[in-house]
Amino acid sequence: MMKELEKTLHVHSEEIPYIPAAPGMEIRILHARVKDDFYVTQLRAQPGCVSGLHKHPINKGTGGFTLRGAWGHDHQYLYRPGTYIFETPGVVHQFLNGPEETEVVFFGDLVAEFVDPETLQVIGVVDGPAVINRYLQYCEEKGVSARFLNDS
Repeated sequence: MMKELEKTLHVHSEEIPYIPAAPGMEIRILHARVKDDFYVTQLRAQPGCVSGLHKHPINKGTGGFTLRGAWGHDHQYLYRPGTYIFETPGVVHQFLNGPEETEVVFFGDLVAEFVDPETLQVIGVVDGPAVINRYLQYCEEKGVSARFLNDS
């Protein structure tokens, strides 16, 4: 049994820094399996924060679990603590935060294609390796160890 415990990845999130992701948003990477295109991130959003319009083009999609606050893909802010969501690949959406700070854990791929709201044409792409590189660069600049980012 002890050998299995040694193989189990465990992360103490309070040891992992948040980095700026967009105005009013920060993320931290809890787990990264680049070769499998699987990531676990924690998002912290300030009241009223809105992401760019985007979609996740990869077949896996992205799941999320709300830890605190309230947010939504519209202004109803239906996603409250304990809510699980799945963002279906190819569906255009955006993150709209409610009136309080919100924390959400997302898991799946990190590919996001940002789209023009008028034409729905892709105007920018972010993927897992780009997010990881930016995160590592930020950690290095701040003198924070990134030992928690292994590709195992």
